[in-house]
Amino acid sequence: MGKFGALWVAALVFVGCSGGNQVTPTDPAKTSSPDLGPDAGPPSQPDGGPVIVPPPPDAGPPATDAGTPDDAGTPGDAGTPTDGGTTAVFGGPGPWPMGNVTYGAANGIQESPVVGMSTDESQNLWVATNAALYLMMPGSTNFMRFDASAGLHLPGHDMAHCYDPGSNGRNPSGGHNGYLSPCPTSDADGPGISEIVGGGPNEVLVGYWGHEDFTLGNLPDGTPIDGTSSDPWRHTGKIDRVRLQANGTVEVVKFDVSSTNANEFWHNRTVQRMIYDHFKHPHELYVGFNHGVDKISPDLWAEPDPTQWFLTSEGAWMSDHLHPEVCQHATCTSEGSETLMLGDWRGLAVDAKGDLWVGGRFAAGRIRYTAANADWYNTPRADGAAINPGFGDGYNASLCGTGLSPVFCPPQEGDPVNISAATITPDGKIWWGSGTLFNDPRDVPYGMANWDGHHFNYFTLGSVGLNEANVRDLVALPDGRLVIAGINTGLVFWNPATGASVPMHAGQGIPSDRIYRLELDTMVDPPVLHVATAGGAASIRVFP
Repeated sequence: MGKFGALWVAALVFVGCSGGNQVTPTDPAKTSSPDLGPDAGPPSQPDGGPVIVPPPPDAGPPATDAGTPDDAGTPGDAGTPTDGGTTAVFGGPGPWPMGNVTYGAANGIQESPVVGMSTDESQNLWVATNAALYLMMPGSTNFMRFDASAGLHLPGHDMAHCYDPGSNGRNPSGGHNGYLSPCPTSDADGPGISEIVGGGPNEVLVGYWGHEDFTLGNLPDGTPIDGTSSDPWRHTGKIDRVRLQANGTVEVVKFDVSSTNANEFWHNRTVQRMIYDHFKHPHELYVGFNHGVDKISPDLWAEPDPTQWFLTSEGAWMSDHLHPEVCQHATCTSEGSETLMLGDWRGLAVDAKGDLWVGGRFAAGRIRYTAANADWYNTPRADGAAINPGFGDGYNASLCGTGLSPVFCPPQEGDPVNISAATITPDGKIWWGSGTLFNDPRDVPYGMANWDGHHFNYFTLGSVGLNEANVRDLVALPDGRLVIAGINTGLVFWNPATGASVPMHAGQGIPSDRIYRLELDTMVDPPVLHVATAGGAASIRVFP
């Protein structure tokens, strides 16, 4: 539908974000992006204040207690989840080959690039391109293809209906939902699917590109219309929950994400990263959006009750979003008094305690777990801050490497650090990669870093064996090694303890050196590394 916005700015705060100060972009250097692949889509906005970057037409996505994290461990050792009485049995080799396998056109994948590859708790293998979702069931060698005809909300295919107060009111205190049928502009923006992750048995979550339009102007109180209940694009993008049915069809439910403490705000649209907790807090989904980070409980989804306020049911299965914050060239003091710099949450990792480590374009930190989605966004909570630690606020260049750094060391607080990935090694260190989305001169890649609970340690990409400037993705293996993906140079298996690195290129187990996503399936033993590339997908079980 070609719904690309002209610029992006931020909203504000931890909960129910409100509008901040705004300026008009004039910098021509902010109008293009590096070549990040044919899955280009509208870039996302940070969350608060006048961070102004026009969405470049060639932009695309590159393509886890403040104390010592030595108790973080490696996810994957925390029990067996259940789903509606169906037990997922983890461990053992599983149904897939023990060797390395590549998948492409010969297996029924009709498009490229592959943007995601994942398994669910039934060990179904799911693959996605921008245009379609593919399923290979255990015992098969060919994929089944699902697109808009199966109910996916791809470009041009709106929801059958939706609920919200529409343009008739903001912050409604009661009464009936606005019922829209069909739901206008509730499809994905081009190019379509951005991300997938396997969920419970026979389930996969599908993330989409959403649409932003900052030419809509402001409401009477000065709040930008973009991202509010008056925004005509408020239902675009977001997430489909796809469940395989016994007859081979799929059930598709769209998670129409909004703010849950007030139905005024609809900022979260473009899905940039999803991870699903199979182990510590089973069946919790974490979503890094263009704006903030949500916790969603797919098993609790229910159709809204049209006799109740819109948020009555949503609050059970959907959290409002959270995000660590920094401010533009100043320490943050109070809401609305400065420019918050937030957004582009591409780095997510769950530690062994079930807490979520997050990294975005400007900031990073840990979001402490809480079960109730209605409590997720509250900060402080009854037992303390929701985000602890939060990296970046109070930073200046003399504090490089300390817990006040936004992981990496930009010239000033609020300058981009472009965190593109996060993972956790068995020794509890939190690892971060940096990769740029935009051609703003401030957007530079910073290599890699880890947090050892006291300070950050930094690594150039050359020192780990990656022959390019941008990290696309990171995965920690159970043996302590890191798998590092570049955008155009394949994979590197790097041992932080010894410094040894081994590259893997196209023809050596992966179909292309252009990488889009990594995922490690630890539901089976030995684990399987899923690699999504421009030329197909690969399952790696024999590591170099």
